[in-house]
Amino acid sequence: MELTKEVAYQEIAEFFTEKPFVLFGTGTSCALDLNFGMPALERHLRAGLTRGMTETQEQQWQQVVSALDTSTHDFESAMDFIKDNTLTNRIVELTASFVAHHDNAYAHPIMSGLRDWPAGSLLKKLVEALPQADKQLHVATPNYDLLAEYAFVRHKVPYITGFYGGFLRRYDWSEAKKSVQSIQRGLGKPRQPLRAVECKHVRLHKPHGSLNTFEWETQLIECNSWILNKPEGVVRAMITPGTAKYQRLHKDRAQLAEYDNAVGNHTSFLFLGFGFNDSQLVNNAFRQKLEQDQCRALVITRDSNPRIEEWLNKCPNMWLVCKQTDSDKSRIYNTKFENWLHIDNKELWRFGAFTNEFLGG
Repeated sequence: MELTKEVAYQEIAEFFTEKPFVLFGTGTSCALDLNFGMPALERHLRAGLTRGMTETQEQQWQQVVSALDTSTHDFESAMDFIKDNTLTNRIVELTASFVAHHDNAYAHPIMSGLRDWPAGSLLKKLVEALPQADKQLHVATPNYDLLAEYAFVRHKVPYITGFYGGFLRRYDWSEAKKSVQSIQRGLGKPRQPLRAVECKHVRLHKPHGSLNTFEWETQLIECNSWILNKPEGVVRAMITPGTAKYQRLHKDRAQLAEYDNAVGNHTSFLFLGFGFNDSQLVNNAFRQKLEQDQCRALVITRDSNPRIEEWLNKCPNMWLVCKQTDSDKSRIYNTKFENWLHIDNKELWRFGAFTNEFLGG
């Protein structure tokens, strides 16, 4: 069966008739600046980790470098060779300072509208389209940066990250939820009880941690003031690539319960700038949803890759919008059809162009 533009457009329009769970990856940040990508981080770590290592640490890091130099691993999987806790902490600190430097450069430009975070208008449209009966859009990312948060501020999209409070915000979703609620009297009879009314908002899940999340006095806290100037003795709550990430992910699974529940409660999934290389995030729950249950999924990203195509082949209701191999124009694919559909006059893999085409400018 041949894929036509009419069929593809109809399927994508259908996709947006129900609220999706949104998962965005480094592609959304790299569209703004390639320094947010794994290759830039790899170069930074190679330059910064050369001094002051023990013999064991040196051996582990050499294994990473060798795996990368011989192209047997990508950066994520090569980091599995790191087992030493001190070296892991150094990597977390180097990663955080590198990402924080670039994040800081874009904070004010995005919030003031001088620069656009590419997925901002798309997420704004999804929030505006939320039904009255369900006013929360679940959005998740493995990204450490706060570019999405700056964009939400710019677009006046209320959002919560699971933390509540003042200077040091503590982790509690039920408390955090109160910031997007107002107490209103029921319509009609004057004696009707007061009720909490929620505004449309984003619930932002950051299961790998964030530049502003820390462990302080055995508690997980959020503090924007420490992004660039972390006090001594405070540990960053960021899970870096490699085995250490996987182990800490299980230790912190309580924090991830909300993420897991959100995935479980959805039957439609939107992936933005996400390469499917993170096996901890696109885990068995996603396999169940997309492969077994054949839920709808839409991937919008610049470049396809073997991992994405492996998922496409197993998930009959998954669609891909990406760049053509030899130009910046678009192509669309679904495994039920024999051909890629080429759209030769639009760059629909750019989130802004996609939003204009399918959700209205």
